[in-house]
Amino acid sequence: MVIQMTLEEIKHLVVTGNYDYSAKVRGLMEDGWYSEEDLETCVCSATGIYKKERDELGTALDGFKYVILGKDTHGCLFYTCGKGKKDDKGKLYFFITARKAD
Repeated sequence: MVIQMTLEEIKHLVVTGNYDYSAKVRGLMEDGWYSEEDLETCVCSATGIYKKERDELGTALDGFKYVILGKDTHGCLFYTCGKGKKDDKGKLYFFITARKAD
């Protein structure tokens, strides 16, 4: 049985720098839409997991993607979606997409 990730576990991974992000997220950061700090601040300011969905690619450790709503570094509502993965260093949180929330 695989245990689903908690917000506390996701926060811990992000705070300790155990995260990565997709080429899409990297491109948006390089284009100046938001910063790595916005991703971190969003997760750390969240009070709960907004939504949980099955990972259709099947690469998440627990089979789920997590939508997290929090604040960015400017205090605006910010949306991220990510999942738990493993790399050669161990477990990490992988940001699939991120954007200013509507």
